[in-house]
Amino acid sequence: MGDKRYVIGLPEKLGKKSSKDFILDDLFFEFIGDVLIKSCLLNVTVSCERKQTYWHLEIKVDGFILTLCDRCGDDLNIKIKGNDTFFLKAQERNIKLQDDSIIFISSKATDFNLKKLLQDTCFFLIPITRKHDIKNCNSDAILNLEKFKTTKTGQLISSKILKEYKKKLKKK
Repeated sequence: MGDKRYVIGLPEKLGKKSSKDFILDDLFFEFIGDVLIKSCLLNVTVSCERKQTYWHLEIKVDGFILTLCDRCGDDLNIKIKGNDTFFLKAQERNIKLQDDSIIFISSKATDFNLKKLLQDTCFFLIPITRKHDIKNCNSDAILNLEKFKTTKTGQLISSKILKEYKKKLKKK
């Protein structure tokens, strides 16, 4: 079943709710390979309500992550806040239905492991590009980067080389 710390009970009676709070830190995010998280503290509240034919699951996230600025490399503190909604449906998987917010579970399920949903929800709240405002970036790093900017001529030459290489590959 996985890590039991992230299991929430599914209410049996129509209209009943259950909720659970989590504090997620950098150890929780070891699964992320390409995003450097130096540290983080996320407060997460999950509520689950029994509806007629499904459970309505809402995840609310509020906190911060400490990572590195993509531009200057200095520490960058990012506020993370958002929510996501999922629907747990007790039936066999419907192949025709393609919706990431609908999760099919066993009709015998009395609880649900949230770990994967918590990871996905938090991960998608992290900005793809993580940068300071330019005025807050390390000015020495910015000056060094300016020295290595490519010129249009260099980019055009690279494009020509790439096109020629593609032509050679097609001929083979």
